[in-house]
Amino acid sequence: MTTIHPTTFVTLVLCPERVVWWAQQKTIFVADLHLGRAAMPPHVANTTAIQTLERLTAIVRRYDAQRIVFLGDLFHMKRQYNADLLSVVTAWREQFPTLDLLLVRGNHERVLGDPPVQLNITCVDPGYTVEGLTFLHEPRTTDGYTLCAHLHPCILVPSVRVAAEAVPCFVIGNTYLVIPAFEDLVPGRIIPHRADESYAYIQNGAVVTQ
Repeated sequence: MTTIHPTTFVTLVLCPERVVWWAQQKTIFVADLHLGRAAMPPHVANTTAIQTLERLTAIVRRYDAQRIVFLGDLFHMKRQYNADLLSVVTAWREQFPTLDLLLVRGNHERVLGDPPVQLNITCVDPGYTVEGLTFLHEPRTTDGYTLCAHLHPCILVPSVRVAAEAVPCFVIGNTYLVIPAFEDLVPGRIIPHRADESYAYIQNGAVVTQ
């Protein structure tokens, strides 16, 4: 795990599970779950959603989290946004009735609208701010330090199997942090290296700072 200090009073831990842990607030930041991806048949999409939520369950229990902040794109597309998928997510929600869930609306929420009321998720527009941190989905310049997503960032790193492999990464700027997509099957995007950024990539179950 890698620790960053975006403000004087905030410490964030970049975790190999592709989430960010804010211990002082017992909060997990996670992005781009894309539950019910439209490229899959419905039964496959639902199975994948179950597996994704099982991973999230393990993280909540490991860190004893009290809140999850979803940085956009919780669900994917309308044709997979069906009763079976919602039943899967509702069953997951019922395991954690007191867990505070906050969804920062992303580009997919602009199409789908907010999740059903029974999921008890508080939905906010991008730009929501807590203790000097601004929560976004799509990266943009704004006041304060921003946590954002949307890019599904990956970088190429050496591997024992091939010359280089694409792995998910956190992008660390002076005023922002871009979080990788949580869903395993979401296509990653190779991002160009910039002199004003550093990168913490995930490989073999560890976070490596570059």
